[in-house]
Amino acid sequence: MKTINKLMIGIAISALTICSAFAQPKSEILEDNQTKINWQEADTLYTFQFNNTTGTWIYFQREIRNFDTKQNPTENFVQVWENQNWENYLKINYSYNEKNDEIEEITQQWDETTLNWVNAQLRTTTYKGRNKEEVLFQQWKRPTGEWFNIMKYLIKYNNVGDKNAIVISLYNGVTKNWDNHKQFQMKFDNPYSPPSEVVSESWSNNEWKTTGKYGILYNWRGQKTNETRYTWDSSKKSWLEGLMYEMIYDRSGNQIEYIEKKYDNGNKNWMNFNKFNAIYNEKDYMIEKVEYEWNRISNQWEESGKFKFSTDTKI
Repeated sequence: MKTINKLMIGIAISALTICSAFAQPKSEILEDNQTKINWQEADTLYTFQFNNTTGTWIYFQREIRNFDTKQNPTENFVQVWENQNWENYLKINYSYNEKNDEIEEITQQWDETTLNWVNAQLRTTTYKGRNKEEVLFQQWKRPTGEWFNIMKYLIKYNNVGDKNAIVISLYNGVTKNWDNHKQFQMKFDNPYSPPSEVVSESWSNNEWKTTGKYGILYNWRGQKTNETRYTWDSSKKSWLEGLMYEMIYDRSGNQIEYIEKKYDNGNKNWMNFNKFNAIYNEKDYMIEKVEYEWNRISNQWEESGKFKFSTDTKI
């Protein structure tokens, strides 16, 4: 079975956080915004990958989506193209409350041994009014056939309704308690702007300790254009540069470029790492994406993958 590319965006595989039994969940800020993919109200989206050897576009994966009467997706499953056939890979089922807010997301993986869908992760979201209050992640335990707590996000808001704090807890299977793990505190330049800084703290020795921060810039639409991440050096009492993300948009607000950089402490400068460029159609749906990796020897971007998204079976 081929590996789904980390930057593929139909179903946003990288955001699923399917945790293995021994892996520590990655603690990050939940993002609500998703890129608009070329669905165009269709129920099947095909992803094609460019084959450099043959110079042709070949099938990579397809997503099949079912909807309820209110046009909310209720099922989305991914098949990958293997041996000239479509083979099941991943499936997500969604449930909603009376306000059409998503309250449950069940991720299942295809078991080639039993030829059945097997539970992997359950994400349950509770709300206070229209705001998300808690997001609970659970993992399926096959031996006992039940959901096991893994991680939860407690989200807090300021008096104007902006998200200003997220507390992440990990479940302790031995004590059956939730243990503090990490928290993010948002800072605002003014009450009506998005957060310009996010401070990250980790729980250690029964207290919160500062471990990092994000500096964030936005365009006039409120879209994030730059995020610079720092790590706190407690011995030097200073911030150390770590990662930088740059986002570029077209006049319609579509993200057409993403660049990831890492700080080189030896040379004291930012080094390119990954990037992608995207093309959209007249309806602002993404139809093509090209991914690159930075070659530090040649100091050039090298193409690592080229993809097209279409509701047509051929391109």
